[in-house]
Amino acid sequence: MLKMNLGVQGLDVLQKKIDYIKKIKSMETDSAFQKFIQDKCLELVKKISRERLQVGGGTEKCTNEEYFEAYNNNHKIKNNSKGFILYNDLTVPANTTKPENYPNGFSIALAFEYGVGIVGENANDNPNAWAYNIHNYQFGWHFIKNGEKIGTYGYAGFEIYRHTANEIRKNLKSWVNEYFNNKK
Repeated sequence: MLKMNLGVQGLDVLQKKIDYIKKIKSMETDSAFQKFIQDKCLELVKKISRERLQVGGGTEKCTNEEYFEAYNNNHKIKNNSKGFILYNDLTVPANTTKPENYPNGFSIALAFEYGVGIVGENANDNPNAWAYNIHNYQFGWHFIKNGEKIGTYGYAGFEIYRHTANEIRKNLKSWVNEYFNNKK
């Protein structure tokens, strides 16, 4: 509950609080503010994806690294009635003998976020990961890339959007203050 002194100073403080509430309320319809926050989110997801999508990414070698740049350039914002959605929907044609299993192509965006294949005990230093290849079999799966046969267990997800969501939560208050402080 807001307690106010009824003196002149108290009324000045009350007026500042009222002005602040009006500013916050105006965020719903302030298109410049909405654009400012969207730009901040888009800038952040690009920064995080550049950092996390490094060759190898700190995990089993990523087998889709030729798509790093295309992925970084494909972050998008879609406005909706409740605000906006930040997303990446990069797909490529599926290189498979059963393309009907991939009617919309292979989602690079999902592969980068969640990973592919079966990654075991050393996945992102996850204490709950499972052991794999315990009988010393050959690699988990093989594919041909640039005429070369490549074997892989897959790779763990880079979790770009999870990290982005966490950073947005940390930064949102300071972004709001930055916008309103620069608007004066």
